[in-house]
Amino acid sequence: MLETLLKLELPFSIARHDDAPLLQERKAFLEHLCQQGTSLAAVRAVACQTLNIMRVLKLDRLRDVSLDEIKDAAQRWAEQQKSNPRAQSYDHTTSYFIYVAKKWFRFAGRLKTPTRPRMRFADQLETFATWMTEEQGLSPLSVRSHCWKSSGFLAWFSQCHRRLSSVRIRDVDEYLLLKGEQGWSRRSVSVACQALRAFFRYAEQRGWCKPGMAESIESPRLYVHEGLPEGPEWKDVQRLLEGVRGKDHAAIRARAMLLLFAIYGLRSGEVSRLLVSDFDWRAETFVVNHSKRGGAQQYPLQREVGEAILKYIRKVRPRCTCGHLFLTLRPPYRPVGTSDIWSITSRRIQAAGIRCRRHGPHSLRHACATHLLEQGASLKLIGDLLGHRDSASAGIYAKVHLKLLRRVADFDLGGLL
Repeated sequence: MLETLLKLELPFSIARHDDAPLLQERKAFLEHLCQQGTSLAAVRAVACQTLNIMRVLKLDRLRDVSLDEIKDAAQRWAEQQKSNPRAQSYDHTTSYFIYVAKKWFRFAGRLKTPTRPRMRFADQLETFATWMTEEQGLSPLSVRSHCWKSSGFLAWFSQCHRRLSSVRIRDVDEYLLLKGEQGWSRRSVSVACQALRAFFRYAEQRGWCKPGMAESIESPRLYVHEGLPEGPEWKDVQRLLEGVRGKDHAAIRARAMLLLFAIYGLRSGEVSRLLVSDFDWRAETFVVNHSKRGGAQQYPLQREVGEAILKYIRKVRPRCTCGHLFLTLRPPYRPVGTSDIWSITSRRIQAAGIRCRRHGPHSLRHACATHLLEQGASLKLIGDLLGHRDSASAGIYAKVHLKLLRRVADFDLGGLL
């Protein structure tokens, strides 16, 4: 392994690596970097830096190392380099030492990170999460969202009160008012109210707070059309997909993503979690693990979508051990996260000159649902395609389909009125 990486080095340099301590541990780390797609030049630089790290930290075996210890060692190494006549630059000496050391010790499971102080009501929050998962059957995404919003209130409440039993509705109102002043929209406050009602409903069952707290939490008034989905018209979606063509690697990857959003109405998290193994090319199907309702659902693979994904796999997707379908374009290769997917979609929609209030993947999900409704698909079919737990949830798209509503309004009742 080291001979391959250092084949351009002199023999004494290769011997220096072979004779140094922790040979197997360093080999395992370097192989991991290669599997991630790190270039050979970068791996060679890391291999040399690991020798410096061992020497400064005086390591003859791997042990737990704290972040403060790494930073102190990096400062000592930088001072040593100032007296080295062969050193050409000191600008990045400290930061690179810290970067490689953190990456190596984290890979080996030896990096000691400072533990955050446990919040006061952490036990209650963990019990609440278990109840939502095991008894309510909520998806991990919904559980994480409810816990995050509830923890915000509990962290704020714990600064003034020590017992949850002393909580009153005025505390909730004061917290939500504060968040509104800090920039939360009515929609955000409404979602937080939903999470807090769920938490206090459970807290009342456990006797943590007085009865009636959950029912006393009132959401802010929302405008009639404030919560309705909004997406581009289907002709704009078609123009968007036609514009994302070419041999550019970013465009090939983006087209495969956009087709999954537009044709199947998938969520960004569902696309981010797709694996290469989820696609059965013989049966022309693929499997999606839904974000909210949970569980896997099989979809038929539409021809144009399949061709776009195959083109991405054959021409763009890096050859690495990562099983996710969509990976970063540059090493180290890793799955594309939901925030990156949102940026990719938003940039493409805006570049196409499409005017709509939202530019993320969800706007294409709404466009997909509205288009299906226009084509005569039932609400149950749309709900099944979008992965709704309750097919009635798809009824919200009928509210924004004005053309279809006008057809109903123009329907001739044959003189019955």
